[in-house]
Amino acid sequence: MSLSLDIKKRYPGFSLDVSLEAGEERVALLGASGCGKSCTLRCIAGVETPDEGRIVVNGVTFYDSRAGIDLSPQERKTALLFQSYQLFPHMTVEDNVCAGMPRTGRAYPSHGSELDFHRARARQFLDIFGMADFADRYPSQLSGGQQQRVALARMLAARPGILMFDEPFSALDSYLKSALEQNLLDVFSVVHRTVLYVSHDIDEACRLCDRICVMHNGRIEESGTASELMTRPQTLAGMRLTGCKNTSRACKVSATNVEAIDWGMTFDVGREVPDDVAYLGVRARHIHRDRSCETGKRRRNSFDLHVARVSDSRFERLVLLDPPLAGARSRIQWKVDMVDTPSDELPREGETLRLHFDASRLLLVAK
Repeated sequence: MSLSLDIKKRYPGFSLDVSLEAGEERVALLGASGCGKSCTLRCIAGVETPDEGRIVVNGVTFYDSRAGIDLSPQERKTALLFQSYQLFPHMTVEDNVCAGMPRTGRAYPSHGSELDFHRARARQFLDIFGMADFADRYPSQLSGGQQQRVALARMLAARPGILMFDEPFSALDSYLKSALEQNLLDVFSVVHRTVLYVSHDIDEACRLCDRICVMHNGRIEESGTASELMTRPQTLAGMRLTGCKNTSRACKVSATNVEAIDWGMTFDVGREVPDDVAYLGVRARHIHRDRSCETGKRRRNSFDLHVARVSDSRFERLVLLDPPLAGARSRIQWKVDMVDTPSDELPREGETLRLHFDASRLLLVAK
C-alpha cells in the first residue's frame, strides 16, 4: 500500500503545493484551519482537480497532468470521511453500509446472493462499532455519535485502497471521541492501508498516527514522529502546532547565548547557536520553580518573573507571567501540576517567583 503525491492548485489568495510519500502507515496532516489539509484530501479523492502534478495510489495513477489522466472519484475507490456523516436518510443503517460496497455480480455459495453477502459483511462491520443492534433503524433515529459509527462502518466495508479522515470526531464529546478512537485503532491493526488523517489537534494526531506532517500556508513544512516533532521541531509552525505556547523572535548573541527579543531575556542554551536562528520556544510544562534562591545563588537561565494571572483546569494551573521586557506583546505561559504540588506552593497572582528554564528544553528554529 502506498501513496505518491506531488500536486499544485491555486485558489484565490492561496496556493496549495504538496509533496508526500507514504507507505502502509497512518499519516496525520496537522495544521490550522485554512492551511490546505482538507484541500489535499479532496484532490486525492477526485472531488477537486489540481492544476498540475501527479497522484498515484497503490501503483494506480489517479491524476497526471502531463499524461492527461484524471480518474473519476468512483474509479479511484478511495474513502473520505468528513465531520458530517453523509448517510442516506431514506436507507436503514444496514443498507447504508451495503451502499458503499462494490457490486461485482459474483455468486457467493456460502451466502447465496451478492446482496446476502453484503448484508452479512455489513453486520460484521457494524458489530465492530457496536451498531449491529441498530441495523434496521434509519439515520434520523440515531444520535450524532451513532451516525458517525455507521459512517465509519460503511467506509471500511467498502475496502478502499486508501483511507482518509477529515477531522471526523471534532463534533463529538470527549468520552465518545475516546471510544471511537479506540475502535478505529482496533480496525487499523487489521486493515492494512495507507491512512491520511486531518487534524488540528496534536494530541489526537499522536494517539492515532505513526507520522505527523505539519502543514502551513498550503505546504508541508516538516514531517516526523510525534517524539521528533515535540523534541526537535524545525519551524515556528511546527513548534506552535505541537503545543508550544511560548515563542519569541530570537537572535544569536554569542556562541551559546540567544536573546528572546519579544521577552527581553537572554538564554544560555548549552550548545552552539545556529547563525540563522530566528525563533526560540519553550513549552509551558518545561518551566520550573528555582529553589536556588533559598541559598542565595542564581542558576543560569533563572529569572524573577511576576505572576500576572492564574486559571485552573481539572488537574493543572495555568500561570501567565510578565516577561522582563516592558510592554511585551505576550505573556509567558507556565503549567503547574495541581495534583502533586502542595496547595500552599501553587503560584498566586501578584507574586514574583524565580523560575528556571532548562537549557536542554529550549527550542531553536530558523524559520
